[in-house]
Amino acid sequence: MPKPVFVLLHGAWHSPRCWNPLVGELAKAGYSAVTPALPSTGSTPPTPDWSKDVETIRDTVSDLVQEHDVVVVMHSFSGMTGGTALEGLDKPACAAKGLKGGVVRLIYIVAFLVPEGFQHSPYGTRDNMIPEMRTDFEAGIITVRPEDAKAMFYQDIDNATSFGAYWSTTTYAAWRDIPTTYILCTGDKPTTVAAAQHLVDSAKANGRHRIDNVIKVDAGHSPFISRPGWTAATLIQEAIREG
Repeated sequence: MPKPVFVLLHGAWHSPRCWNPLVGELAKAGYSAVTPALPSTGSTPPTPDWSKDVETIRDTVSDLVQEHDVVVVMHSFSGMTGGTALEGLDKPACAAKGLKGGVVRLIYIVAFLVPEGFQHSPYGTRDNMIPEMRTDFEAGIITVRPEDAKAMFYQDIDNATSFGAYWSTTTYAAWRDIPTTYILCTGDKPTTVAAAQHLVDSAKANGRHRIDNVIKVDAGHSPFISRPGWTAATLIQEAIREG
């Protein structure tokens, strides 16, 4: 069987370069990966919402499924945009359209696994945003200081965006229709670990779902940087898992 293509979606505070170590490990095993840049991160001027992220993800995946099976990997914030963008791109739906491929699995890496109608923060507020998220309402942006980044994202790595995206609302939950794996990093911030477990438990209790594996790993928020070999092996294992 042809190998699926991985689509790697970065979080709110990263760029596609964050995936470079993982892309290299996947390539060693003969797998290709696509790492689209999501417009809501680092955009000037700030994006008014996350619609361009959703459009970018959907266009990227739509092109690939013409010929390939696809595994969509989401980190942190992109769980919301990725989960929203994939309606009608699951394997059965694509097959019904006569396409050769389709999305065969979702993999969330400590990402927002949320139902339809979810909004991170009510419009016009910074509710649910942690203190390290520095907000500038006048400029319409959110930033993280370099000195705060390690504790937030890189806990297990040694030392040698706009408001509109956070005020947007999900309209689709791809994990209801596509086989889904959740990677929960126990070395992340304790509040994040608890929140991730809550997201998984809530999704399973929220009606129809295709969540069939939860993997716990002793790693920080960004295992694709701190443990790229392990992450690549895990993604490949999950990519061939029967949904």
